[in-house]
Amino acid sequence: MPLAMTDEQRRSFDEDGFIILENFLTPTETARLSDAADEVVSRIQQEKGLPPETHFQIRNALSQHDAFLDLIDHPRMLPLVVDAIGWNIQIRTTHLDYRPPYPQDLAAGAVGTGQGADSQAGYRNIAWHPDLASREIFQAPSLDGRLPFMEIKVFYPLFDMSESGCGNLWLSPGSYLRPPSDLQAMNRQVPDDQALELKLQAGSAVLWRTATWHCVGPNQSQKTRKIMHVGYHYRWLRPTDYMQQDPELLAHCSPIRQQLLGALPSGGDPMGSDPDIAPLSQYWQAKNNDVPLRAWAESQTKDEAY
Repeated sequence: MPLAMTDEQRRSFDEDGFIILENFLTPTETARLSDAADEVVSRIQQEKGLPPETHFQIRNALSQHDAFLDLIDHPRMLPLVVDAIGWNIQIRTTHLDYRPPYPQDLAAGAVGTGQGADSQAGYRNIAWHPDLASREIFQAPSLDGRLPFMEIKVFYPLFDMSESGCGNLWLSPGSYLRPPSDLQAMNRQVPDDQALELKLQAGSAVLWRTATWHCVGPNQSQKTRKIMHVGYHYRWLRPTDYMQQDPELLAHCSPIRQQLLGALPSGGDPMGSDPDIAPLSQYWQAKNNDVPLRAWAESQTKDEAY
């Protein structure tokens, strides 16, 4: 029994690869996150001596501000996440994407090609791609060349991107069902009828399979692109943003947050009860109290049954 996902949302997730949730966050939540983004970026710019027009990503953003940490188990999003990928999960990445308007003299390439001056200037993810598909990561054989289902992300715009050309996210519906070799054969030229530019208000959300082909359009508006991403994957995969989260951070987190942050809430031996003779990673064969999200999900399902 699903915790929160409707039949229509399940259809969209399974057929298109994503669910669009307009005006998902409250205005108060959105303002808090937007202010946090400005605060964190300003601090890092000062610490590193970066000019205000610098564009960059902040990885493991959850460690930079409580507003970002609160997103990982957002009470209205977490049920949808569990419906999408299950309860045996952790955070792979949280990253804040902060891009001021393009300089007036910077020429953008055609959307998704990655062949403009913006690409040469270091703007990231502006070419069509699926995540986790680089040659360094995905080298395993498969039956049909498609990417396995490894993760989902939630995309939170913290600024008004309801108009075209302000750094919008582009998605190719249903493309997660296609092998990355198709995209390579197309020379990353996705036809217009296979591409969707998302135009969303601040505080909306998109829950999506990251194997879906996507890219970031140029920001030729007068707005600063502020996007928060939260990526969830299975506990038996390694995260990209951290080896282990700060123990001080973990100590102040609930058991569910500790699970999502890659910890073992029980405090038990990560290699099992007999690590010398029969080591067994608790990230593969977990004790129930190391995956409190399971008990939470089961309790939610029981509540729905009554």
